[in-house]
Amino acid sequence: MNKTMPALVKSAPGRGMDLREIGVPECGRDDVLIRVRKTGVCGTDVHIYQWDTWAERRVHPPFTVGHEFMGEIAAVGSGTQGFQVGEFVSGEGHVTCGHCYYCRTGQGHICQDVKIIGVDRDGCFAHYLALPASNVWRVKPGVPHEAAAIYDPYGNAMHTVMAQAVAGKTVCIVGAGAIGLMAIKIAVAAGALEVLAIEPAVHKRVLARECGAAHVFDPAQSDFLPEFLAATPEGVGCDVVLEMSGSPAGVRSAFELVRAGGEVALLGIPSKDVGLNLAEAIIFKAVTVRGINGRRMFETWYQCERFLLDHKLDIRPLITHELPYKDYQHAFDLLERGEAVKVILNWE
Repeated sequence: MNKTMPALVKSAPGRGMDLREIGVPECGRDDVLIRVRKTGVCGTDVHIYQWDTWAERRVHPPFTVGHEFMGEIAAVGSGTQGFQVGEFVSGEGHVTCGHCYYCRTGQGHICQDVKIIGVDRDGCFAHYLALPASNVWRVKPGVPHEAAAIYDPYGNAMHTVMAQAVAGKTVCIVGAGAIGLMAIKIAVAAGALEVLAIEPAVHKRVLARECGAAHVFDPAQSDFLPEFLAATPEGVGCDVVLEMSGSPAGVRSAFELVRAGGEVALLGIPSKDVGLNLAEAIIFKAVTVRGINGRRMFETWYQCERFLLDHKLDIRPLITHELPYKDYQHAFDLLERGEAVKVILNWE
């Protein structure tokens, strides 16, 4: 094995990233060393690339970027059991402390001392990644490698949909980006009576219909809200609204689109404070609100796997571009211009 490898590094504060040659990470006693094959480019990576307000506050260069991946086990630590060299794997990118109140009560997804690969510690945009064995997820035969590479956002979509019952209910997805489109597919497979989608981008509205949305609306249209309500049973709004966009307008609209007594799950992260009339939007409407953070470890992972294998859910159509890792600049350009839904970088 080479002692060095190519890696996409956030070298310093400011716009951009650098493709550099760095040392191959060591495989610790309880770690698995993974030869990365495919990685997904996430919105978080775009924030880091752009060096926006969130990135400036949250991350501390230098570090290797990336947290969506699949690969092949290259080595296992001396204290690691259950994995073998050559197996295909993905992994949970949130490395938890294991001993805080939340970890000890089965809520590791909200661990207060979590370290996220590609954000708090070196990530997967490289030929090799060392990850604690407890975070490694075996890719079963039948799971496409492209799908395994984007288990992370797929898991976010799964967690958001499954946080409340959707079977036999009308469901609205606000924001048809990669995660929102996955959520449409999941909600349909999980038995939603009907799925409605809200999305300003024309090509994403087309994809929303292809993913199973019965009605798709452009929120920029002046008559959008009356038309939306007219498409719901009794004209009162949807039973469940899943907010995936993170835009302040999208968050506010979620509470207009949900019926009284309905449920709203919030996954999208607003870039600034959202003004909301709590009395009118939530209290008087008796709306149940859930904040969604990451994936439930590892309940969500099992759900993701079962939907892929048993329900034959195919999320690969949402991968609009697959590029060699050396073309990373083109990948970020596509995402910044809104011309891609999901981009895969190949490290093979």
